[in-house]
Amino acid sequence: MEPHRLTISGKREANEERKSKKTIYSEHCRNQIFRAVDLPAEVDTSKVTAKLKDGVLELSMPKAAETHKVRVEEKAA
Repeated sequence: MEPHRLTISGKREANEERKSKKTIYSEHCRNQIFRAVDLPAEVDTSKVTAKLKDGVLELSMPKAAETHKVRVEEKAA
């Protein structure tokens, strides 16, 4: 997690083996996912939470506190 970018990656592997009289069937499956999303506002990375339930990923990403710019005027000496 970066302040302006969310990166999600995951991997799934499955192995299946079936036996019948004289034949053995074996299958291997691998899937991998990678996503990067640019965020419209800066996020407070210390407060990000994620929850996976029933195949749904729920993310909570609160915005970072805005910084206030202070203008300082020069004075002639």
